[in-house]
Amino acid sequence: MPDPTVLEDNELIVRAAGGDRDAFAAVVDRHAPAVVRLARAMAPDDATADDVAQEAFLQAFRAAGTYRSDVAPVRTWLFAIARNEARRARRPRHQPTEYVDDGPLMALGFEAGWGHPLPDEALARAEQAERLAGALASLRPADREIIVLRDLEGLAGDTVAGLLSLALPAMKSRLHRARLRLLAALRASEGGVVENEREVGGMTCSAVLARLGDYVDGDTSASETGRIDAHLRGCSVCERFGGRYSGVVHGARERLGAAPAVDAAQIERIRALLREP
Repeated sequence: MPDPTVLEDNELIVRAAGGDRDAFAAVVDRHAPAVVRLARAMAPDDATADDVAQEAFLQAFRAAGTYRSDVAPVRTWLFAIARNEARRARRPRHQPTEYVDDGPLMALGFEAGWGHPLPDEALARAEQAERLAGALASLRPADREIIVLRDLEGLAGDTVAGLLSLALPAMKSRLHRARLRLLAALRASEGGVVENEREVGGMTCSAVLARLGDYVDGDTSASETGRIDAHLRGCSVCERFGGRYSGVVHGARERLGAAPAVDAAQIERIRALLREP
């Protein structure tokens, strides 16, 4: 059965394409918080992010006639426009560079706390919403962006891959590394790692680390899931880190998943711009 919200969004865009500004204002009301959150993940400051979101909606209104519901939902389409606007806003300050993320996964895992047993009370503190938000804000824009799209907005993996112009495996790799950096940011002040890995359940610790992102997202095969489960049951260090990784991912979704507040004044500014000839 079609999602009624999606059908309503599509109808609003059709009406907006015909010049109905009130219909598009309804789109703004529905999606402004999500668009602002993505803009804040990519922009250097909140003021720039608000400008990005405002310009994105104006561009979307002007391009409403080009929207195709068979290609992407309205929110995903708005995200694509907001990403372009955020890139344009950053361009004067930053030279465009190719995003390269080829650092050793093991080293990144150590920074995130793999092999370092933490007391339960430290884990509980690390998962507080305020610390999660601060750690997320400390990441570079590309890491914040992919975590916002996949974990906070809950977009499907293939949708995020399409938005970022990545193959699905490349998107999964970038997401996994971004999540590890989020954990690393949470435990930056903690010291000590255990670098000796073991083979348990037919898998080494490093093999489990490499597949942990897909495991948490339910993207491993039944046989591979069984081997990872067996390893985690027999390796207390990996079990503890795997639980922390999963806890931070799900904690980010639950605690940071609420869209940021978008004040009425900002919505009214966008509405006012839509009323201009």
